Amino acid sequence: MVDKQLISEIKNSVNIVDVIGEVVQLTKAGRNFLGLCPFHGEKTPSFNVVEDKQFYHCFGCGRSGDVFKFIEDYRGVSFMEAVQIVGDQVGIRVQSLPPSQSRPQQADGKQPFYEIHQEATKFYHAILMTTKMGEEARQYLYDRGLDDEVLRHFQIGLAPAEGNYLYQSVSGKFSENILADSGLFHISDMGTMYDAFQDRIMFPLSDDTGRVIAFSGRLWREPAEGAKPQGKYKNSRSTLLFNKSYELYHLDKAKQVAKKKHELYLMEGFMDVIAAYRAGIENAVASMGTALTQEHVAHLSKFTKKVILAYDGDKAGRLATAKALEVLEKQEVEVVQIPDQMDPDEYLNKNSPQALADLLEKTRLSRVEFLMDYWKPDNIENLQAQIEFVEKMAPLIAQTPSVTAQNTYIYKLADLLVDFDYLQVEQTVNASRLQMRSQRQEQGKIQTQAPLASPTVVQKQLPRLVRAENHLLHRMKDFPYVLNEYRLRTDFSFDTPALQTLYQLLCQNGEVTSQDLSEQTEEVQRAWYLMLEENLPDEIAENELEEVEETRNRELLRKESQQIGKKVREASHSGDADQALLELERLIAQKRRME
Repeated sequence: MVDKQLISEIKNSVNIVDVIGEVVQLTKAGRNFLGLCPFHGEKTPSFNVVEDKQFYHCFGCGRSGDVFKFIEDYRGVSFMEAVQIVGDQVGIRVQSLPPSQSRPQQADGKQPFYEIHQEATKFYHAILMTTKMGEEARQYLYDRGLDDEVLRHFQIGLAPAEGNYLYQSVSGKFSENILADSGLFHISDMGTMYDAFQDRIMFPLSDDTGRVIAFSGRLWREPAEGAKPQGKYKNSRSTLLFNKSYELYHLDKAKQVAKKKHELYLMEGFMDVIAAYRAGIENAVASMGTALTQEHVAHLSKFTKKVILAYDGDKAGRLATAKALEVLEKQEVEVVQIPDQMDPDEYLNKNSPQALADLLEKTRLSRVEFLMDYWKPDNIENLQAQIEFVEKMAPLIAQTPSVTAQNTYIYKLADLLVDFDYLQVEQTVNASRLQMRSQRQEQGKIQTQAPLASPTVVQKQLPRLVRAENHLLHRMKDFPYVLNEYRLRTDFSFDTPALQTLYQLLCQNGEVTSQDLSEQTEEVQRAWYLMLEENLPDEIAENELEEVEETRNRELLRKESQQIGKKVREASHSGDADQALLELERLIAQKRRME
């Protein structure tokens, strides 16, 4: 077990500004540092790093935390892994905690499933690389341009053609329940268990930390005559570990390169990602043979702000690109079109790795350019088709931040049309721009230029009751005698649930550590860091706590009055005169207490 004191020592040995500054460009702003949030797309800095209190807070997306929390979220690792990473930076070695001491999600029964998938990965890879039955499959992959280094990097394997070889290999190491729920086996009508994947090239899929959680098996031989048709790819079914609508192939390795290049390629298939790797591009991922989902996008946004779509060049691939652009509406996106209806793997094999690298890096289109080509009507000379095309493109052009780019798109669009010139297209774009501005005004979303947000501004936006309770908790944190005084009071509890949870932690342990916070909900974590943003004097003033309590009590009474008033209205609306009268009497009594 890692001592809490050691975790504190590690935390005190680093400056959060230095750690975050490695991946986020920070600028000094008063006492704090500002930068663009790495967890959501933004153009105006709202990500604050508070050096004197060693935590960060984003006023855009609400994320807060200390140095460990930042590493957790940015790298997609567990709390203890974050402690180890920071410890390594300062030269303090940390031994791994036993499962019972890890984050809750690591102690929820998943460990045996991680282990069985690791065993399966080793088994399939050994079958491919070292056995007689693997020779033919290995030659097939060599003929596709893969070499042993690629096979090892992607841990590619082979599922034997028949029988239950994997089951025989692992059945003695895991319980029947684990075997049945792993997704690696099927149960026959006779009740016997057999391998789910047979005679397929096996591609392991890992989570963000590199642990194998699923497989995809690819057919590699022509089916025998009269055989039942099978899909080219077969994925693991959904399990405790695997959600195909969230996971992305090769993300565990691609994310490291994405941090440096600030972009990720998104492709359709495993072989496309492997082709990109062979071309020297290591920041490529693929969805598991499914359409792009909002869960995928949320997953991607943890590691990059910019996505380059490099789907297949055929009709289906172009349709998938257009649909993906809808899902990636709020992300920065570029598009690569693979020529001659090929996919990246085909393009590499027909050309060269360098040709594929040049295509992916040097021929990118903007979102507007791709859709201009994709939406261009076949009957482009038809006037009605031209009108509809211009009206469809105008909002996209109007949303483009760069005026220069807008002008370029207007010229390109006008060049495609017989009956429209530049001025006519420009007028339509301007009309679209005015309409969007009007809509934003109606929704109250137009923001005039204002000073950058600060912790003080956010605190003023909090309800008075929460601010008063934040004040009390802050003093309890810093002054043990205050905590002890309140701990001895049987009549005291926080009205705000998250603050009550933190108060209980303080009462139990005398402090709230980084490890304690890692085991709490996001709401509780956020409440802790909002409390820390209270900018209080170093010393407690005379009657300070009494005045804060008076404010708190007054707000509690006001809150209760609002609740009683609501009950009065509800009783009146339902026709329950007696109940309405009773609640009204309570309300009058409450008002008198507040006077």
